[in-house]
Amino acid sequence: MATSSPLSVFWSLLFLLIACFYLFRLVSVRPWIDHGDAENEVGHGVMAIGMMVMLAPAGSLTSDLIRGNIILFALVSLWWTIRLFARKPLFTILLRIKGGHSPFRSDAIHVFMHVSMCYLFLLMNSMALSMTQPATYATSLFFVVYAFLTLFYAREVSKDFQTAKMNWLQCGANLAHLLMSAVMGWMFLEMLSMTMSMGIR
Repeated sequence: MATSSPLSVFWSLLFLLIACFYLFRLVSVRPWIDHGDAENEVGHGVMAIGMMVMLAPAGSLTSDLIRGNIILFALVSLWWTIRLFARKPLFTILLRIKGGHSPFRSDAIHVFMHVSMCYLFLLMNSMALSMTQPATYATSLFFVVYAFLTLFYAREVSKDFQTAKMNWLQCGANLAHLLMSAVMGWMFLEMLSMTMSMGIR
């Protein structure tokens, strides 16, 4: 999904900054960070790094790198799907330590976003797949959901700015969600536009 080089470099740097932001949230010793759910921060960081790779300048993505990301996001999607049904961080189960409850909505969004990343890398790996009718339907569905998520997180950011005492880390997380949702929606729209321009309906 690489675009023109200057724009690609901008998006790649932006998502690198988002990945660093989640790394900061992960290692921060501030009391409002829930260290019991480090998986959440890692999941966001992996998503940001994957988007950074996907938006890299044209020619920098090799077939091996694309296939590696397909495997990575398939495994991460499986991890979050299991966590979704377990209703708690998996590391707390594996390490037999006490951990907080895992919010269903948050985990469901993680599953959706990582599955969609795996799907986009699959389309990048096989343009023939992207031109099939089922793929067109799936791409349209992903676009609609990301449009909804973009509006949802825009509202959350607006609410953050209206609070009397702003939690900057929470606001930053919502801004990161907003950017990731908007750009993912844009990438699916680009994929649909490419498909229609090639005469696929």
